[in-house]
Amino acid sequence: MHPILMCRSRGFQRVAGQLESLIKRIEDDNGEMTVFRDDSVSEYRKFRNYFEEILYKELFSPKKEVRQMSEDYAYLYFIYGNLLFELERYDDARTALMKALRVNPISADVIFELAEINKLRGEWDDYLAYVKQCFSVAYNAVHVGRCYRNLGYYYIEQKEYELAAAIYFKSMQYDKNSTLPQSQLFYIQQVSGKPIPELSYDDVQGLLKKNEIPTDASNTILGIAYSIGKSAAEQGNNDAARYFFSILYDLTHDDEVKEMIDKLVP
Repeated sequence: MHPILMCRSRGFQRVAGQLESLIKRIEDDNGEMTVFRDDSVSEYRKFRNYFEEILYKELFSPKKEVRQMSEDYAYLYFIYGNLLFELERYDDARTALMKALRVNPISADVIFELAEINKLRGEWDDYLAYVKQCFSVAYNAVHVGRCYRNLGYYYIEQKEYELAAAIYFKSMQYDKNSTLPQSQLFYIQQVSGKPIPELSYDDVQGLLKKNEIPTDASNTILGIAYSIGKSAAEQGNNDAARYFFSILYDLTHDDEVKEMIDKLVP
């Protein structure tokens, strides 16, 4: 191994060991958390913001009262899982990431990493399932763009190059700063031996719809952002209204939504 890579690996091992020691303090011998355990009336989760909590309740319809953990154990398990992934301890990484997802089932970042394990192993059915799951929780444009890029990669592996190209075009609608779609489109052209087809917006939407692929961000997410933002504005809670409308605008770039935000004077 190259000395730089060896040094990097040792650094990962050291930090992973430190996190493992910390995690052992909050787990029993079976690897179950001893703190913030669900009980007969409450379930404990850790969301990064209020929108995630609302989305969780909408998607999962919890029967118990949802309580926020005081510590971000989802992030702890997420970082630990990432380090294990870098150390090529993929089974352990999956275990840690699944624990992170239990604490925060709305975390797109965790789902992305779980998909990466399947991608690395060529487990394409599981990879596709995680990619589809991510569409339901991606509430910012960058994450939606990544969902489409991951899906495009799947269809390259399936040698469905025109569909893959359409998906990469769609990804650029959301994540305009990523250079990955262009490089993948060039790769498609190389492996297919054909120029990238000229696809209009309607062509792209038609191909996605035909293959039962989301044609835009989640309607559930858009609906939550609009309805709660509108309710907050009507009640004079401008800060909350701007927050929810900003999520909506990030995903739609709708001029009417921008006007609603501009009217909410601080």
